[in-house]
Amino acid sequence: MDIDYLDSPPQSGPRNMAIDEALLELGRPVFRFYRWKEPTVSLGYFQRYAEREGHVPSRSAPVVRRRSGGGAIVHDKELTYSVVFPHGSPFATKRLALYEAVHRSFIAVLRQWGLATELSGVEHGGKDVFLCFQRLSPGDVVVRNGERVLKILGSAQYRNKFGSLLQHGSLLLDRSAAAPELDGGRQISDSFPTVEELIEALKSRLCEDFSWRFQNFIPESLKEMVAFFEGTRYAYGDWTRKR
Repeated sequence: MDIDYLDSPPQSGPRNMAIDEALLELGRPVFRFYRWKEPTVSLGYFQRYAEREGHVPSRSAPVVRRRSGGGAIVHDKELTYSVVFPHGSPFATKRLALYEAVHRSFIAVLRQWGLATELSGVEHGGKDVFLCFQRLSPGDVVVRNGERVLKILGSAQYRNKFGSLLQHGSLLLDRSAAAPELDGGRQISDSFPTVEELIEALKSRLCEDFSWRFQNFIPESLKEMVAFFEGTRYAYGDWTRKR
């Protein structure tokens, strides 16, 4: 199947969240890789804003609130992706299957560089744990580093009122000063690839695993929708502090 492809330059937190929501509202199949202009904390939809004050290393970082649930993510030295499917698509119907299938594609690519990645089969931590990467749920991607089992990729989903599904997730590449308790791929592997190498390998693997054909077609209406969501929600303090 043909699927739109977007590789965004580093953006602010509100802009990144607005792009994801605009892509969801367009109702077209699309896959996107993106990065962040500065270290940014994204709170899960149900998290209380006050919790972010308890995480000292990221206290000075700007904050956004995601549409999806889960724990807070410090977006810094990582690669973020999102994928959208409209209502009626088999990918939108089988919610958990999409989560696991995308993660398996990432696993296959990471193993090319010697990371012993696998799907987690256990649950650890809970809603009281602030950072997403210190929580563990079945289907998360973990890597074994000696006796330690580290979460390196996690994703979350949101379905809009029309039944379209957004899934987005973060792959930890390196340790961030805003989240020094978390190791990334470069702490685990001496041969960890560059971001560009990862993106090319992941694009190839996703197309192979899902029988996708990426096309660089993004409608002009996207710009107006991004500006709308950024200005009325994600750059709006009440939305970020709503809980």
